[in-house]
Amino acid sequence: MINNRITHLIYRSIFLALGLIGIINGFGLLDGGKPSLDCLVYYTNLSNYLCFIVMLIVVISTYKHLKNGEIKGNNTVIIGLKFYTTIIILVTFLVYNILLTDNMFGPGWNSLGNLLMHIVCPLMFVLDFFLFDKHHSLKWYDPLCSTLLPLLYVVVILIRGQILPADYNGTIYPYFFLNVAEIGIGQVLLWVFILLLVFIVIGYIFYLYDKLEIEDHKLKFYLKAKN
Repeated sequence: MINNRITHLIYRSIFLALGLIGIINGFGLLDGGKPSLDCLVYYTNLSNYLCFIVMLIVVISTYKHLKNGEIKGNNTVIIGLKFYTTIIILVTFLVYNILLTDNMFGPGWNSLGNLLMHIVCPLMFVLDFFLFDKHHSLKWYDPLCSTLLPLLYVVVILIRGQILPADYNGTIYPYFFLNVAEIGIGQVLLWVFILLLVFIVIGYIFYLYDKLEIEDHKLKFYLKAKN
């Protein structure tokens, strides 16, 4: 891990700048087109908004530490929520580049918004977890908690799809695996179950990494959280 908060602040400020560009672009404000709120229905956009908010809180905390002369140290603020967000945005990256495109990185390099929100910012946020966050702080149930916001999103999208008027012209089901009208509720639930397993498996891989540390040239495993 890197414990220099000046490095943290520079890296995270770059992330916020790129994230803001991606968010503004997502509303159609940079391409000369008509601004739209349709982007608010997409999980990709919502997860990037969450990353931006979480990172902004972390940056403010980092700045306060630096202002107090605390150059060395790693992030400890909202560490649980930041972990959940890391898993959420990593799954965003994987789903987009594996399930929603014909080949990885294909369309992403043709659009600034896609590049930032589906590739660059997700990878930067995940890397931030490995490089700058204090580890040995996660609880055994944190990987399970990382599924709560995605599940809430699924519930909202399915309920929304049922109550929208029949003549609605906007996006109803933003992803094929949530489109009850086309694949049926059984297939939707199967996809949700598969994606939940992906969340949980990735979450516990990160959890195990959080417990590892090299001390005296030996790899040690701390099962319990360390203060």
